[in-house]
This record gives sequence, structure tokens and C-alpha cells, in this order.
Amino acid sequence: MKRKTLENYEINVKVKLSLLWTSLMFLYIYADYFELMTPGKLENMMQLKTPMGPTSPNLLLVFALLLIIPALMIILSIFLAPGVNKWTNLIFGVLYATISILIIISSIDSDWHRFYVLYNFVELFVLITILWQAWNWPNKIEIIDN
Repeated sequence: MKRKTLENYEINVKVKLSLLWTSLMFLYIYADYFELMTPGKLENMMQLKTPMGPTSPNLLLVFALLLIIPALMIILSIFLAPGVNKWTNLIFGVLYATISILIIISSIDSDWHRFYVLYNFVELFVLITILWQAWNWPNKIEIIDN
């Protein structure tokens, strides 16, 4: 009697990291999109107000960098050499996990931002998975003859 089992292919850590950063970008985009539907958000945007203060060219540059980095991590996770790749993922993973925690803390009391807290918990889960994958990057064992 034959028994069929599904084959589970090993996925390269670079591909895993790239997919995790891609997932994170979707979460960021949709959370920000839904936030546009909260009371006063569009009015504040039209008055050039942000949660970080008045809109300025420098503040927009900071916001741009905050989204450019994870977008680039999708590509960099595939193309960087393993050593640099591991540490780049660890550094940016910790940075963005810290930002998610701060957002959760600052948004937890707002009824209108419960969805945002949910998104940030999911983002934090993805970031912890990024950190786990990078930290546990498989080592290549080389045998050196003396």
C-alpha cells in the first residue's frame, strides 16, 4: 500500500526574509490607508499637521526614509552577502520592532486606533520572525585539511 505525503521544500533564508519584508510593507500600507478613515485625519493632513508636529520638508524626508528602508530590505535580503545580510536584517528588524512597540504604547488608549494597535501587533510578529530568521541564519560548515 502506498501512502502519499506532501513534500516540504526547504526555502532559502534570503527568500524567507524578502517575503517577510514584503508582508511588512503590505501591513504598513494598509494600516496607513485605514488610518485615513479615522476622525480628523484628513483635516489634519490638509492643515499640514502630523502626529510628530507640523509637516515640514525634513519631516517628510524622515517619513520617506521610514518606508524606503523596509521596501529596500525586500531587495537587499536577496542580493546582500550572507554576513552583511544577517546584520542588516537584525539592525533594521530591531529598529522597526522598537517603532512598533512605541506605536502600540501611544495608540492603545484610542478607540479609533484599535485597528492600528492590531496591525502593529501583527507587524511586531513579522519583525520578530525576521529577527529569528536572521539570527538563526544557517552556517556553512567547511572542512579544512591541515
